Amino acid sequence: MNWIVKMIQGALIGAGGVLPGVSGGVLAVLFGVYKPLMRLLAHPMKELKNSIKLLWPILVGFVIGYIGIAKVLEEVLIRYESQALALFVGMTIGIMPSLFREAGEKGRNKNSWIALVVAFAAALGILSAARVLNVSIVPNFLWNMFGGFCLALSIIAPGMSASVLMLPLTATNAAGETFTFYEHITGAIGNLNMSVLLPLLLGALLTFVLLTRAIDWLLDNRYSVTFHGIIGIVIAANLFTIPVAAFTAGVSSCLIHIVFVVIGAICTLLLDKFNSKIEKPPVD
Repeated sequence: MNWIVKMIQGALIGAGGVLPGVSGGVLAVLFGVYKPLMRLLAHPMKELKNSIKLLWPILVGFVIGYIGIAKVLEEVLIRYESQALALFVGMTIGIMPSLFREAGEKGRNKNSWIALVVAFAAALGILSAARVLNVSIVPNFLWNMFGGFCLALSIIAPGMSASVLMLPLTATNAAGETFTFYEHITGAIGNLNMSVLLPLLLGALLTFVLLTRAIDWLLDNRYSVTFHGIIGIVIAANLFTIPVAAFTAGVSSCLIHIVFVVIGAICTLLLDKFNSKIEKPPVD
């Protein structure tokens, strides 16, 4: 039964890789598989034998969750975008207590809090600039590679949601239809559009190769500072996921979306409670 639980965890991590406001990397941290996953990605030849027994159900579940949730999101974001975003905001709020607990696993100091503030300010500045510029693009091979970079970053950099970098980008197709770059990527994943998936996978692979060793080093040598910086990014990213227009459209609309926020928070709090009963590898 343990492998079934791990497969479910992998599916949730995969879903977190594409859900707006949610980070697959954060879920991997909470499930205790982030470190072995990063070691496998950073040193595949060296770690494959040691890690495969622990990670194979996680990886199978990850693929299922990634493709499955992308297909669902394609429909949900078209029909219920503001409600879905409110739900995702609540999910991130519900994750915060667990994330703070993980960040303090090896203690906290003044540098930890400085990292949180600096990361929050930097992320807020970058995301504000992206929102103000409202960049419009025509998806091509390089832009699809950028989509792979965003998705990979949401796994290897806990707290960074793929949607944070893709939602501010407006995409236009050959027919002149306008949509977000995020919808373009999730739709391609859900429909297994290979013309988009191949460059996307290439971008993700390059990101894993270039960044995983750096992240692994930070966790080995600057654990507390790194994770408090992650929390700063999570907070800033969550602010940009809030569907402000829906909350200000009227009392009834505001109350409805508050309910979705509460439901999202309860879901992740229950998930953390369930996860606390599952044995996790120790932080080393």
